Amino acid sequence: MTTTTSTRGTWRRQGRFFSRLIRLNIEVTFAYRGDFMIMQLGNLIIPITSLLVWQAVLATGAALPVTGRYLLAYFVLVAIVEMLASSWTAFFLAESIRNGDLNQWLIRPTSTHLNAVSNNIGEKLVKIIFLTPFVLITMIVLDRVRIGGSGIHYPHDPIRWIAFAVAVLVAAAIRFTLDVLIGSLAFWFEDVQGFLRVSAVVVPVLSGAVVPLALMPAGWSTVTQLQPFRFMLAFPMDVLLSDRIWARPQLVTGFGLQLGWLLIFVAAAVAVWRRGLRSYSAVGA
Repeated sequence: MTTTTSTRGTWRRQGRFFSRLIRLNIEVTFAYRGDFMIMQLGNLIIPITSLLVWQAVLATGAALPVTGRYLLAYFVLVAIVEMLASSWTAFFLAESIRNGDLNQWLIRPTSTHLNAVSNNIGEKLVKIIFLTPFVLITMIVLDRVRIGGSGIHYPHDPIRWIAFAVAVLVAAAIRFTLDVLIGSLAFWFEDVQGFLRVSAVVVPVLSGAVVPLALMPAGWSTVTQLQPFRFMLAFPMDVLLSDRIWARPQLVTGFGLQLGWLLIFVAAAVAVWRRGLRSYSAVGA
């Protein structure tokens, strides 16, 4: 009974601490709202540029395995999903390891990862507040665009939107654990910027942010459908936009693979983090 009461008390304390961290991170993000806005608006450049490129391709009469309506909806959603699923934890985690700031978290009754999660949630809430008007304006403008004779269109089935939201949440969790994994490499490497640059190239390409995976060469289909980066962006998009994936085996298999990759990334991140802590030494705290 005493153990149960103690556990409940610990969870309550962690919950209160977590809520305070979220409020603090929201305040910090608002303090840098100008830089934050410029950085996030930059995320719109890639999908809009890609949309214009594919518009030009279809204008030449090229035959694609997807419709113009799909491409319009896809590239608008790319910006939204990327904003909601992206993470910048790796840089800050690596810095805290490199300069010794991690020490202050090691002696506290909570985890540096709890702070990272609260930061992740806080900045996403600010993104929603600031960027919703821009997204709505973009959707209104693109509603007048025609690709292959089709305008923008989104499904009206609420079940699809609920499944899409779940897929985005899992995608965000995968991106976060990947960031923790990369940031933890700072236990052994003086600078992880090289890993971050590789990630900045590989993730957008293989996740479908630059080119929809449906447009990849047919011979690559199996690889692109099973590789983990698909489940960071392309899979949530397919859940909402693709009729084919709603054949029950494909939908269930898709979510199964997404959760499977999440567990693999979590296991890898935990293993690397624990091994790194054993070799960690820093002055201070």
